Amino acid sequence: MTTSLYSPGTRVYLDSNDGWVPGEVISCTRGSGDSLVLVLKDENGQERTITGSGSALPLLRNPPLLESADDLATLSHLNEPSVLFAVQSRYAQRKIYTYSGIVLLAVNPFEPVPLYTPDIVKSYIGRNKGELEPHLFAIAEDAYAAMLLDGRGQTVIVSGESGAGKTESAKLVMRFIASPKVQTTTALQTTDADKNSFVDGASLVEQQIQATNPILEAFGNAKTTRNDNSSRFGKYIQLLFDTNRQIVGARVRTYLLERSRLSYQATTERNYHIFYQLCAGLPSQDLQELGLDSDYNQFHYLNQGGPSTSEMSDRDKFHAMQDALRIIGIDAQRQMQIFQILSALLHLGNINITQTRTDAGIDDDDPAMARAMEFLGVDASEFKKWTIKKQITTRSEKIVSPITAPQAVQVRDSISRFIYTCLFEWLVTAINVSLTGKYGDAAARAETYIGVLDIYGFEHFDKNSFEQFCINYANERLQHEFNTYVFKLAQEDYVKEKISWTFIDFDDNQPTIDLMESKVPPGILAILDEESRLPLGSDASFLQKLNAQLDKPANKAVYKMPKFANAAFTIAHYALDVTYQVEGFLEKNRDTVPEEHLTLLTSSENAFVREVLDTALHRTDTESAEPPSPASPVSKIPDPGRTSLAATTGRGTSVKKPTLGSIFKSSLGTLMDMLRMTNVHYIRCLKPNEHKRAWEFEPLQVLAQLRASGVIETIRISTAGYPSRWKFEDFSRRYLPLINWREGPQLVKREQWKRICVLCLQKGKIDKSLFQFGETKIFLRTGVLATLEGLRSTKLNAILSLQTHMRRVLAIRKLRHFQRSVVGMQSHWRGAAVRKTFRQTRDKVRKEAEAAKASKAAKLAADKEKSRVMGRKTPTSPGDKDAVENGSPGKKGRKLFSFGSKDRSSLALPDQRGSSLDPPLIGRRPSKLEAAAKRLSRRSWYEDTSSRAKSPIRAKSPNVLSTASTGGSQQLPIYDRFMKKPAWNSSTNLLH
Repeated sequence: MTTSLYSPGTRVYLDSNDGWVPGEVISCTRGSGDSLVLVLKDENGQERTITGSGSALPLLRNPPLLESADDLATLSHLNEPSVLFAVQSRYAQRKIYTYSGIVLLAVNPFEPVPLYTPDIVKSYIGRNKGELEPHLFAIAEDAYAAMLLDGRGQTVIVSGESGAGKTESAKLVMRFIASPKVQTTTALQTTDADKNSFVDGASLVEQQIQATNPILEAFGNAKTTRNDNSSRFGKYIQLLFDTNRQIVGARVRTYLLERSRLSYQATTERNYHIFYQLCAGLPSQDLQELGLDSDYNQFHYLNQGGPSTSEMSDRDKFHAMQDALRIIGIDAQRQMQIFQILSALLHLGNINITQTRTDAGIDDDDPAMARAMEFLGVDASEFKKWTIKKQITTRSEKIVSPITAPQAVQVRDSISRFIYTCLFEWLVTAINVSLTGKYGDAAARAETYIGVLDIYGFEHFDKNSFEQFCINYANERLQHEFNTYVFKLAQEDYVKEKISWTFIDFDDNQPTIDLMESKVPPGILAILDEESRLPLGSDASFLQKLNAQLDKPANKAVYKMPKFANAAFTIAHYALDVTYQVEGFLEKNRDTVPEEHLTLLTSSENAFVREVLDTALHRTDTESAEPPSPASPVSKIPDPGRTSLAATTGRGTSVKKPTLGSIFKSSLGTLMDMLRMTNVHYIRCLKPNEHKRAWEFEPLQVLAQLRASGVIETIRISTAGYPSRWKFEDFSRRYLPLINWREGPQLVKREQWKRICVLCLQKGKIDKSLFQFGETKIFLRTGVLATLEGLRSTKLNAILSLQTHMRRVLAIRKLRHFQRSVVGMQSHWRGAAVRKTFRQTRDKVRKEAEAAKASKAAKLAADKEKSRVMGRKTPTSPGDKDAVENGSPGKKGRKLFSFGSKDRSSLALPDQRGSSLDPPLIGRRPSKLEAAAKRLSRRSWYEDTSSRAKSPIRAKSPNVLSTASTGGSQQLPIYDRFMKKPAWNSSTNLLH
């Protein structure tokens, strides 16, 4: 034994009392011989030591990449814990669908999920399986595409235990199949397959198909301890398509309705939904006419599961069921007739049967019996007579004898179960007439079909009776077909690819099937029928015959006698051993209706009751039946059929009701024959927990279901050969990093995929016995992909590390370049902003100065004009205030030009007449001194000294600013003007 598979760090699964626990190898050393000594540590940190070899060593885990694979067939290590943890991992990610080869595993989420919207429906139409995430719609589309391709019938089998979601899954599959739009071109025309699809609206045919669901659920489903809406029968629906692949109708067949539920329910369970819906949904006036009440506890057939109250959901579902009945053509009058039969059954259960000293008794005025007989159209006295008495026919005479009260109760309950079964069969017939036409016109036009089988899953309880025996018998037959189908596919793939290998031997469950149904030597069903037909047959004698004929060495592996149960026997099923209690086997198998009661019912005064019984017994009322159409063609579609509830004897003169076991065996055989003629697609529904809690996963419960559904056995068959099968191109592209980087791209360019596969296997040092090359695929043994994935992960991690460091260097360079660019951009932007502000301020100051100059010039002109008018050449001012504005130089100016004189008289010329204050001579030319003084005086008064700063030379200098508010030139450098941020006048936005 090589230690390479269990090197330190290898991830494994450890077995424990709670199931499988993930662990890791700490050390691996060789022991004696081929054994290994492993030191392991589980996820809780506890260490353990294991010594052994082969199967005694812990199971290997898959690489992290494959642990959440959407297809379990791609797992490198295919074993129970790998499958379980893959399903659990996907469920934790809110992915409820997982492929397992040709099987789709569907885990019930126990809450609505957004996976069935019109957009999702459209995304799966026309797509191949595997292109998108696993889904119910992918299986339905795969079946539809296969039907279009070769025209062969298809079957989708939906199985699983009660509460796993089979009914909802089957409804979604049927609805999707009726919806796709495909373009089909024929020699004459081009048509659309379904103009009103699932997405755009429901066609009439689709509405009728969907209407079957609330009807069959109301009459065939019930609340159980494991499921609030458990199907208590098997259902097979054929969706029929014509030559243009348009859906033209459907056909429904049912199997093994659980009759005993009508008269008995376990604690916390309920009877069929229809009885509670009837009491909750009918108006009070109709309830009064039928003798019913909204309080269920008043009826014996409804109060055995415990007290129950009216529920709003029952009322809503009743109205939905009424609408569905109208869609399939059952009007309100016929609905009321159905309700009368249902109320009659409830009243039958309330008939009081008492025990006297010798026999049973019923009061003549029993109100329950009167109501029941009124609705059934049967004479009450005759019904009472044959309920508490029995008649034995001999060769010479008929002997009537009383029976006990328990026996009379069994007769009463058997009549109720028989009537309800006939009513259920009549409803199925009415549905088929609606879906296929009165004479089967739709079935005659159909060329191909897709069937959906909603069958009960494997059941095992603390107490298993006749119902569980029949259900598990059906699952044995289905599992045998499943194994054969999977095995056949594997063989065909190997032969097609020309693989050299040894054919696989797998555990066939045919011995178990022979034990249950064989005639020679007699099996369990044959012995049961034989004992049921004996007048003195009993459960104890039945068990004695079983032990005498079946407890032999040849049946040692499949038939066992339990150690601690005297009235029981054990069968080794493919899933697990189940022990059945024989109590009630004969009574349930007989489900006998006395001939006297059968005669009373078939001759009832109620025409509808006669119609119901005649339909169920495959007989025709010649008075009411219409003659068949002479031109009605024969359907090409095989009919799964059903066995009549009555069979004619050899002489054809009497009618004897067959046993329930023989009916079920015959119908199941017909179903298996039809499944073999179709391509089968499998959906296995799983129940993740027993408490119906959303997104809670119990590994042990799911593991038991995986075993019971055959998934583990399928995987075991796969691992015996080459479970991993890859196309050359897919394998090459996946593991291309393993080979030389110089050689790889050239091989890809030349599309030498097989050469790449060889190099990859050489790089991984894979032994030649672990793989084979086919025509288009490479076949790998278990564990090869794990080895290659480990090498690929190691190389990719090194590449990622190198890329990480290189990206860091490039990122730092880019950051520094970006920082420099940002600083440069900010500098240019700030400079542009300052220059713009400077230009705006300069232009504003210039405009204000020009405006002030223009204003002064205008004012000066006005003053000159005023002085000229008044005759004064030199304007004066009474005071020094505002001298410049009034045109006067003021006292300082006068002193400046007074040449030292205290008054102005010193400048006056002497009067020729001798007067010292005479005015100057008019017209005299002023002296040079007077003219100079005048020029200086005028210049100081009126000259705009700020104009000096605005000379052409100074105006061109950008470094000097002029201020109009000052009397002279003020030079302000740009640095002092802007950089030192002088104060701003908020009212004028000017510097001051």
